Amino acid sequence: MKKLLLILLTLTLCACQTQTKSTASTSKKACDVTSEEETCNSKDDTKTTFKEISFDEAIQYFTQEKSGVLYFGYSSCPWCNEAKPILKKVAKENGIDIQYVKVRDEEKNRLYTDDQKVIIEPYIQDYMSSNDEGILTLYVPLVLVVKDGKVIDGHEGTLDSHDATERKMTNDEKEQLTKIYTKLMSEAN
Repeated sequence: MKKLLLILLTLTLCACQTQTKSTASTSKKACDVTSEEETCNSKDDTKTTFKEISFDEAIQYFTQEKSGVLYFGYSSCPWCNEAKPILKKVAKENGIDIQYVKVRDEEKNRLYTDDQKVIIEPYIQDYMSSNDEGILTLYVPLVLVVKDGKVIDGHEGTLDSHDATERKMTNDEKEQLTKIYTKLMSEAN
């Protein structure tokens, strides 16, 4: 009888350990692509979201006079990787949901067409920059606060002093960007 109890207890413990491992991997897989791994399973992370939307859905913010905060970026952009955790923290502190518009795929192919650019450009041109050929270009990270279909404020890039291809942001630069994003989030409320 003791052996039977010992076997049952061992099987129960093994089943619990297997279930825990399975739950952990499922939770990790269930995180959206915009989550930071270390905060992915955080209970506090539910107060705000980074919801991925298509470029067409972003255009609808303007054509349908919607309101919200749009974040244009992509996963392998070094400036986005510096800015996103700061934006996420500030948005969370202010209870703001961010609409994430992914502009490039993993191979850095553009995910919007020239026609889509032509449609959105009049709405966001004040927050776009010209490239070396003088063509108005969508640079990321780009954060825009949209109210009733109009951009009321926005921020492109990180800081003029920062080149993400050369180095990480300093603590002072992170504080400066935090202040910029905090101002934007206050305008979104």
